[in-house]
Amino acid sequence: MYSVKVTVLIALCASAWAAPQRPAAGGPDKDATIVSQQLEVNFDGNYVNNFETSNGISHQESGQSKQVENENPVVSQGSESWSAPDGQQVSLTWTADENGFQAQGSHIPTAPPVPPEIQRALEWNAAHPEQDNEGQGSPARPPPRG
Repeated sequence: MYSVKVTVLIALCASAWAAPQRPAAGGPDKDATIVSQQLEVNFDGNYVNNFETSNGISHQESGQSKQVENENPVVSQGSESWSAPDGQQVSLTWTADENGFQAQGSHIPTAPPVPPEIQRALEWNAAHPEQDNEGQGSPARPPPRG
């Protein structure tokens, strides 16, 4: 039961974190209103929470109970979209489940690519497991690239 509460709490916090922030007082969106809304919460833990606003914000979210080991946490998934201050359309999709919160969106920074030297070393290590010294002495090094 504890993990169900934690999963629901994570999903609700994720929704709040992912949603666009309220505009500054007097901003162009200060008079935005909700133009459509659907909220359904069932006793079994399943739910749907969708809404759209007059300024183009859209939120879709659903959750359902899922058997994970000896517990039944509620797992959630959803998406949001809104216009950034520069006019760019921002879209976010996410999942909150037994693996945590995972978000995807074009506006989320990504890790830089692995440098070629590191990639070559990783490939060499994978191809030569017999030379793994398991922490004894200095590590095996790939041959110099020639």
